[in-house]
Amino acid sequence: MRLVLTEDEALELLAFLVTAARTQLDEAAEYGPLRLLTAAGRLADMMTERASPETRTLLTGPLRQVPPLAVLTADPAGYTAQLDAVCRAVGQHLAAHFDLGRAAP
Repeated sequence: MRLVLTEDEALELLAFLVTAARTQLDEAAEYGPLRLLTAAGRLADMMTERASPETRTLLTGPLRQVPPLAVLTADPAGYTAQLDAVCRAVGQHLAAHFDLGRAAP
């Protein structure tokens, strides 16, 4: 098993998530996905150099398809389509990474 985060990096991400949750109480609901995508981007940045080549491809490709400041209200259909594409890419990567496509015995 390969470790992709240091304790300091994990604490930084934890602090971002907790403070983003608190900030979200006072912000418009549409900022929730933005905060989550920001956290995903930070996590990707932290783990890219230590990830497998296949995971690195996910982290530097499909995960970066949604612009960092994109919000739902600008183009709801386009925003949803972008997030759906990222979700599909993550799902496909997880299925391949964990060999979930194999036939059950």
